[in-house]
Amino acid sequence: ALKKNGAKIGAVAAAVVVVVVLVAGFATNWFGFAGVQSKEAEEVPAASQGAEGQQGADAAGQGAAEQQGDAAAENAQGGSQAAGAAVKSAVEAYTWDELSRISAEIGAAGDEAAAIEVAKKYNLCTPEGKLDGTQVKSVALADGTQTTMQIVGFAHDGKTAGGKAGITFVFGGPLVNQLLPMNDDDSIGAEGGWESCSMRRYLNGDGLLMLPEELKTIVVPVDKLTDNKGHEGDSEVAVSSVSTTSDYLWLFSNVELSGVVPEGSENEAANEVFDAEGSEYKLFRDMGVSYLEANAILERSFEGEQIWWWMRSPNPYNSGYFSFVRAEGAPHDATYAGADLGVIPGFCI
Repeated sequence: ALKKNGAKIGAVAAAVVVVVVLVAGFATNWFGFAGVQSKEAEEVPAASQGAEGQQGADAAGQGAAEQQGDAAAENAQGGSQAAGAAVKSAVEAYTWDELSRISAEIGAAGDEAAAIEVAKKYNLCTPEGKLDGTQVKSVALADGTQTTMQIVGFAHDGKTAGGKAGITFVFGGPLVNQLLPMNDDDSIGAEGGWESCSMRRYLNGDGLLMLPEELKTIVVPVDKLTDNKGHEGDSEVAVSSVSTTSDYLWLFSNVELSGVVPEGSENEAANEVFDAEGSEYKLFRDMGVSYLEANAILERSFEGEQIWWWMRSPNPYNSGYFSFVRAEGAPHDATYAGADLGVIPGFCI
């Protein structure tokens, strides 16, 4: 019995040894089964997943690089977005917001020559850097009147807050659908000059409200020089009478339209005062506007007829008169302040 039991125990022990060997074989990969399982798992191995992730990152990086390359190519072709405004074919194609951003870039350029180079980049002047009267943008005023705004200069006017206003415009037609006096009270004449006249109060009040909202919000006040003292008869006329006002909308002075008065002209003292009221704008300089000579670039019409329109320069010898532009576009004449003439303002953005 003991032998049988011993045989059974031996058989059991042998079986246990076989089981242990089999388990050890699986655990230590003796039979190769674990290797098969690994191969199946390696169909999408961790290393490959990492490679695919890197490929995705590489693709994204390549896409970004391509975008940067496209942007660089666009810049090289004149399609840049400097100052946040893409280059367009003409002034008409820009929004007022875009023109405002371009104006900031022009104003920061430095002198007029540098400003013109920026303007050329944005097609705001001819390729030769000239203004020829075609640089216009259509506008609907608050009363429904359709008119245009025409670029007259770059980096010309000093902003009241400091620095240069990049772009200056002139109205292509009257601001309002009527002719107006410079002073409502005819007895005031031009006393106190542009600074005190009712036209100035109107332009910087109700006149400003005539602009469309997208334009009104970007107009900046600039400093304008004018004879604001006024004289009577034989009283002394002097450049010291010229002082500065800050204006959103304003009328042009004699010198801003036609340049300095030619030497040898009469009333030398008065001419010195006129010449101190700013400097000629680029458009009028490029188009050859000159003292007392008719020029089509200055013609304006109202209800189908060409009109006289106001300038802000008072006559230094007679405080009852302000300068105006004749219907044929001849500047540097004068009439009494109570006359009804066209209102053609300028403004800066």
